[in-house]
Amino acid sequence: MAQVAGFKKLANNSFKKEDYFSAAGSYSVAMMLDPDDATMYSNRSLCSLRMGDGDKALVDANECRKMRPDWPTACYRQGAALMLLKDYKGACESCLDGLKLDRANTEIEDESL
Repeated sequence: MAQVAGFKKLANNSFKKEDYFSAAGSYSVAMMLDPDDATMYSNRSLCSLRMGDGDKALVDANECRKMRPDWPTACYRQGAALMLLKDYKGACESCLDGLKLDRANTEIEDESL
């Protein structure tokens, strides 16, 4: 688990520097070591979103949502990926699912408008 933590830290540091490509790579290595961590799928999805790759973002968001269907962030990532792919109806549905789970989440509410 120390290896996983090391790669997560490396990924988080790369993300903070807006080096999304390196961050995604480090998350990928961490995910190979711990494939059951939904947060890493969410984070890698965000990296793909920031790089403009809706397809990759959606794959990770869908996996994240399968792993943690009760997590509003998973719904938000899925919605953001669908928005990037211009599937506006699907994006609204995902964001509304997230709002049902967390009505106070203004980030999801703003995305669904």
